[in-house]
Amino acid sequence: MTSHQVKLFDNYLARQILKFSIDVSVAIDELGVILMASESVSRVFGWQPDEIVGENIRVFASESQLKQFDQFLAQCLGSENENSIGHAHQFKGIHKGGSYIACEITVWRDDDSHRQKRYICIIRDITEHLKSKNKLGEYLERLKQSRKQLKRKIHELKSAQKVVAQANQAKSEFLANMSHEVRTPMTAILGYSEALKEKLDSKDNLEFIDIIQKNGSHLLQVINDILDISKIEMGNFEIMKVDFSPTKILQEIVDEFESQASQKGLNLYTRYHDLIPSSIQSDPLRMKQVLMNLVSNAIKFTEAGSIYLEIRMLSRSKNDRLLQYIVTDTGIGIPKEKLKYIFEPFAQVDSSTSRNYGGTGVGLTLSHKLVQLLGGNLSVQSTVNQGSVFTVTLNADEKNISTQNNISNQKFCSRGTVRRVEYNHDNKNVSQDAKAKILLVDDTKEIRKLFSYMLNKMGLEVVTASNGKEAVDLVHEATIKKDFYHVILMDMQMPVMNGYEATQLLRAQKNQIPIIAITAHTLVSDREKCLAAGCTEYLSKPIKYEVLREVVHRYLPQKAGIILSN
Repeated sequence: MTSHQVKLFDNYLARQILKFSIDVSVAIDELGVILMASESVSRVFGWQPDEIVGENIRVFASESQLKQFDQFLAQCLGSENENSIGHAHQFKGIHKGGSYIACEITVWRDDDSHRQKRYICIIRDITEHLKSKNKLGEYLERLKQSRKQLKRKIHELKSAQKVVAQANQAKSEFLANMSHEVRTPMTAILGYSEALKEKLDSKDNLEFIDIIQKNGSHLLQVINDILDISKIEMGNFEIMKVDFSPTKILQEIVDEFESQASQKGLNLYTRYHDLIPSSIQSDPLRMKQVLMNLVSNAIKFTEAGSIYLEIRMLSRSKNDRLLQYIVTDTGIGIPKEKLKYIFEPFAQVDSSTSRNYGGTGVGLTLSHKLVQLLGGNLSVQSTVNQGSVFTVTLNADEKNISTQNNISNQKFCSRGTVRRVEYNHDNKNVSQDAKAKILLVDDTKEIRKLFSYMLNKMGLEVVTASNGKEAVDLVHEATIKKDFYHVILMDMQMPVMNGYEATQLLRAQKNQIPIIAITAHTLVSDREKCLAAGCTEYLSKPIKYEVLREVVHRYLPQKAGIILSN
């Protein structure tokens, strides 16, 4: 190919490039007159390439933009410095038909031109680019606003969480105070009625005392249920995992309610299906609490017929087995439309049920929540005037079934000892003939009198104090006289110096006398607080005589040769 042919081919390629170029390419002289234009000028501006030749490039700029456009061209074409060469300039272009176009122009000098100055201008339609840029800007602005809103929401959420935490703290304190304010007088009511019962011979008077105790115990159970539900909702509820016999619990329930069922003329039956494991691992206290609630309801709502307590094992697979407790009654039943509400707090089948049978509607709610905490399920089936069937289903696979069967001494007490911390009580100063001496600390006069009566009944010597400071002073005096106290019963909420402070002070003085916390507070945090302060044992009010006697006896020094009176 000759050099002429090569040149022609190069010119052809150049024309093809210009023909298919999206941008508009125009050649102008130093005055801005158009010498040539690419075919894209017709698509962008509506001018034909040969038609636009001879026009000034200013024809592409809208009238409102001519001043800025002329200044840019002057910098590119007429200045010796030519600083704007190669730099882009945005302007509002105008179509031949009158419509406006967003444009960007870049001017380059033709260095191959020898006779006159010529320039190549590249004009690009940036309408869509600006739209995208504006959308991006809008998006970024929305994102900015969203981030501000998110920060505000996070701040509001943190504030709300703080409010919730404060509300939970207030609720916890309220429950603790309510527990204390209710349990303290209930301790006096139940305790003094029990003491009074021993002094009366009249059958009518004994019946009156039984009514007081029965209703007092019922009120206390309602309070306990409400507090337990609140503790579960706050996440302060503790579930144990120990070995226990599922059949033994069933028998204990029967022993508990056999007399009550007999008084109403009801039969109380137990049924055992399949092979029941000797022991499983769960929380026997809570399991018994659930079953007692279900059986109590069954007896309450059944006027004639029988109550059946069943226990069975179900196998879904080789390693997946379920243990079921089933409580069936022949009572009034529950309407189908009411079943879905039966486990909701304070739910009653109807108002007449509450009037006729009593109850607050919290027992089933608590039972349902307790079974869920045990990893199981509580379900119900019922037919009006035929009866109801409540089923507790627990996982009892191999990992939960215990091979141990030594649980004959397992005790279940609804409100008793929770945890024991051992101390090495110094017995060397205790005489073999010494009478056990108890320091009783409580700010309520009636409670001091009641517990003194109970302790004196056990054959114990009792010294009382009304606050923690008096107790610390009495212990100090007894130490000087070497007339030591054997056990301290310490109320925890008192004026002047509370039981926590008094216990901590005694422990700081290296005093290892067993200190039994006797408090109306029942939350897990309260128990842990007592034990952390240095208490040996924890009991919650009201306390039955038998429970108090067993715990006090446990901590009396063995070398004292003391035998408590019945």
